[in-house]
Amino acid sequence: MKKFYLSVLFALGLIQVKAQAPVAAPAPPKGNYQLASKFNADKLRKMVFSQAVDPHWLKLSNRFWYVYETSEIKSWYIVDPATRKKTRMFDNDKLAAEITLIVKDPFDAQHLPIENLKFTNNEKSIQFELKSTVDVVKKDRKDKKAADSLEKKTFYFTYDLATNKLAELKDFNKVKPKPMWASIAPDSSAIVFSKNFNLYWMDKENYKKR
Repeated sequence: MKKFYLSVLFALGLIQVKAQAPVAAPAPPKGNYQLASKFNADKLRKMVFSQAVDPHWLKLSNRFWYVYETSEIKSWYIVDPATRKKTRMFDNDKLAAEITLIVKDPFDAQHLPIENLKFTNNEKSIQFELKSTVDVVKKDRKDKKAADSLEKKTFYFTYDLATNKLAELKDFNKVKPKPMWASIAPDSSAIVFSKNFNLYWMDKENYKKR
């Protein structure tokens, strides 16, 4: 009797039997490299600006200078703690215009790409460098046709703080930068550095041997 009822139900289409398709294995996840590239160091640097003041103390006085960048402007300041006075090192618009005349590249005055700024020995002028869009062959490069033989030309400048005069240093020999691991005394008599959570002291003579 049960077989009879089932046959009737099948005939009326009230019961349908479907073959189950095999379950496909889940596709392996793919790396979203385009999304990850949005968070690399260079792009984050353009979105995250200065978070603290890094003072650079001058040797001939109690003054210091620092640079501070926001989304609106990058500014360089000179501070005299004794008089509680803070002044801009230069006018961004005027300096950008003078640099453009020499380099022949248009520069954004609000975010000047100045690098390695430092004061001269008499602290009356500053020196800095700036990369252009001009391609030049790297120094001491034997194979000048190699793919990595070119680099962007770097211009070197000096700026008089009293007269606001900018001049290009055409025959400038770049000084070897100080290593990031060393904290050097103002008179260069001692060097302090840390390694493996320990603090070390080094004299000037041994530091020169590095």
